[in-house]
Amino acid sequence: MLKLLKDISMVPKGLRYKTMIGFALMSLIPIMVCAWIVITYIFPNINLFFGFSLANISFILVVSVVMSLLGLYVTKEMIDAVIKMAGEARTIAEGDMTKLIDSNREDEVGDLSKSLNIMTQKIKENMEELKAYGERTKLINMEINKKVLALSGLLQIGNLISSSKELKSTLDFIIQKVSDIEYNSTSFLLLMEDGANEYTVVSSCNLEEEKAIGVKLKQPDIAQDILMKKFGLKNIVSIPVAPAGKLCGMLVVGNNEEDFIFADDEKELLKVFARQISIAVENDMLVKKSKELAVKDEVTCLYNYNYMKSRLDEEIKRAVIYQRPCGYLLVDMDDFKEFSAANGLAKAEALLKEMGGILKSSVIEIDKVGRLRDDKFGIILPEKNKRQATHVAEGIRKKIEEGLRKSARVDKKLTVSIGVSENPIDGATAEELMGKAERLVRSAKSLGKNRVAV
Repeated sequence: MLKLLKDISMVPKGLRYKTMIGFALMSLIPIMVCAWIVITYIFPNINLFFGFSLANISFILVVSVVMSLLGLYVTKEMIDAVIKMAGEARTIAEGDMTKLIDSNREDEVGDLSKSLNIMTQKIKENMEELKAYGERTKLINMEINKKVLALSGLLQIGNLISSSKELKSTLDFIIQKVSDIEYNSTSFLLLMEDGANEYTVVSSCNLEEEKAIGVKLKQPDIAQDILMKKFGLKNIVSIPVAPAGKLCGMLVVGNNEEDFIFADDEKELLKVFARQISIAVENDMLVKKSKELAVKDEVTCLYNYNYMKSRLDEEIKRAVIYQRPCGYLLVDMDDFKEFSAANGLAKAEALLKEMGGILKSSVIEIDKVGRLRDDKFGIILPEKNKRQATHVAEGIRKKIEEGLRKSARVDKKLTVSIGVSENPIDGATAEELMGKAERLVRSAKSLGKNRVAV
C-alpha cells in the first residue's frame, strides 16, 4: 500500500515532471477564466450541460484556487530545494569542508546533492593529502637547507684552515657552524692539551660559561652518560677528534628536547665537521713544528731564536775544548714600540729589515746574526773576547745612529742599546750568556739608552 502511494505521489518523480505538473496547475485558472469569458460574452447562446449559477461558478473558482495553490506548492518545493542546495554549496566553496548537503530526496536535486557531497569528501581528502605532502616537502626543504648550510660552512672552514688562521678562531668558527646546523643545540669541543691527560673545553656555543670554565675530564669521564650529567643535557652525541689517527678530543652536540634521537645522517654530518677539526688541529701542529724546525726569521731573513741559541751552545762547547773566547752581543732598538705605533706595521718591518742589513754588514762571515724577538737582535762572535766584542758593538752603535735615521726617512734619531757578554767570564751556556747580555741591555736603557754595556 505504501509503495502504491509512493508510486502515485510526486516524490520519486523528476524535476521535469514536477515542473510540468506545477505549470499545468498554475495555468488552470487563467484558462478557465478565459473560457468563462468566451462562453459568457462571445457565445451567450451556447447551452452547456450545467448552467452558470452562483453555486457552479463558486465551485469552479474554489477548485481553480486549490489547483493553483497546489501548483505553487510544487514549484516552491522545487525552488526551495535548489536555493538551499546552492547556499550549502556556497558555504563549502568558502572553505567549510565539514559541511554536508542534505541529500534526502529522490529527484535530480537529491542526486546532485549526493554528487556534491562525494566531490566535497574527495576534495577534503585531497586537501589533507596536500597538507601532508606540504609538511613532508617542508621537512625535505629544511634538510636541503641544512645540507647547503653545512656545505657552505665546510667550504669556509677549508679556507680558514688553508689560510693558517689562529687555531682558536678556526675552532670557534667550526663550533658556531655546528650549532647553526643543529637547531636549538648546544655544541662544544673537548681537547687534550699537549703533555696533559685531561680534556678541557676549548670552544663552545650555547653552553653556559660556568659549565665550561675549569672543566677537566679524564678519559673515562668523556662517556656520553657522564657528559650528559656534567653539562645538563638530555640528548647528546659525541664524535672523536683524532688528528693523524691519535685521539685528542671530542666534538659534543646535545639538546634538552623531549623524545629526541639524532638521525644517522645528522651523525654522519657531525663526523665531517669532526674531521675538519682534526685537520685544523693537525695543521696547527705542523705549523708549530715547522716553526720549530725553521732557522730563519720571516721578516728579516736572519737566523731565529732557536737557531741562535743552539749555535751559541755549539760555539761555547768548541771554545771550551780549544780554550778560545766566544763573544755574544744583544742589540736592542730604543723606543721601537713608539716608532711602530706612530708609523705603522709596514714601516716598522722595513726598519727591522734595514737594521738586519746593517748588522750583517758590520760582522765577518763566521759571525752569526739573528733576530731573537720583536726588536731584539743577537750576534755570535766566535774567537772574540769581551774587548773585541765591545769594539764591534761600538761600531754597530755608531753606524746605526748615523745611518739608520736617513734610510728610514724619519726626523727622530734612531739608536740601539747593546749588551756584551763572553764565555766563560759571563757564563758557560748559551742561556747564561744571553741572560747576562739581557741584563746589561736593561742597565744601558736605564742609563739613558744609545750605549754599550759591558
